[in-house]
Amino acid sequence: MMWVTTSTTTKTLLFNKFNFHFSKYKQKHFTLQLRLMSNAKTARVSDSSSPSHASLKRVGTHNGSFHCDEALGCFMIRLTRNFFNAQIVRTRDPQVLEGLDAVLDVGGVYDPSRDRYDHHQKGFEEVFGHGFSTKLSSAGLVYKHFGKEIIANELKVDEEHQNVHYIYLAVYRSFMEAIDAVDNGINQYDTDQPPKYVNNTHLSSRVGRFNLDWTDPDQSSEKENEAFHRAMALAGSEFLDSVRFHVNSWLPAKSIVMETIAARQTVDPSGEILVLKRFCPVS
Repeated sequence: MMWVTTSTTTKTLLFNKFNFHFSKYKQKHFTLQLRLMSNAKTARVSDSSSPSHASLKRVGTHNGSFHCDEALGCFMIRLTRNFFNAQIVRTRDPQVLEGLDAVLDVGGVYDPSRDRYDHHQKGFEEVFGHGFSTKLSSAGLVYKHFGKEIIANELKVDEEHQNVHYIYLAVYRSFMEAIDAVDNGINQYDTDQPPKYVNNTHLSSRVGRFNLDWTDPDQSSEKENEAFHRAMALAGSEFLDSVRFHVNSWLPAKSIVMETIAARQTVDPSGEILVLKRFCPVS
């Protein structure tokens, strides 16, 4: 019988080599698991020639080049009770659009009673209200009519809860209004001076880069719909990040500030001195 002995150095090398390959194996399979999980959550996005899914509501938007507003609008409306996980149908065919359960950013009609949310038609001047004057995009229209429901679901409270209203306004001010303004070509500042630099890093620009490049040999509707889904995912994730920031950070800070204001007379009779009992951001 022959015995094979190895030095400590050799054992270490073999052990490290095993760990390296095992780590690569785990990484490969973990990445595959993530991809499968991601695919399982993929929205059904189709063109007008795709078969319908009778058990699902169908939400329409236009095909071709897309912008942040319809990508975000489609994401948000699929979070609601009536349109949860709805199929997205991308077409400009009026007959197809007429038969859909909701239509965003196409069709030339704004009629919430019929779930029609376009903003391109002549005479459209709808704004969010509550002191905001920026004309709405399709995303702003969806948020105006469904935002409280989405926020209430995140807070797990009734839509009429006061905190829902607070966050509804705060998310519009800090996130949604910019989407509306960019889509409608509204400048951030009242000035005729040219900008000192170009900013293509904001959400609307990043969503726009998902559009198929003219050099891509595959310009099929399937490839375009895949790109639109990625745009929905990006816009939607940032929207949810904003909502959850306001739920988990902004709202508790607001509560501390409101309690401090309510107790200001106990600090000084003038009521002009506020004492925060703990640190919190104030905005």
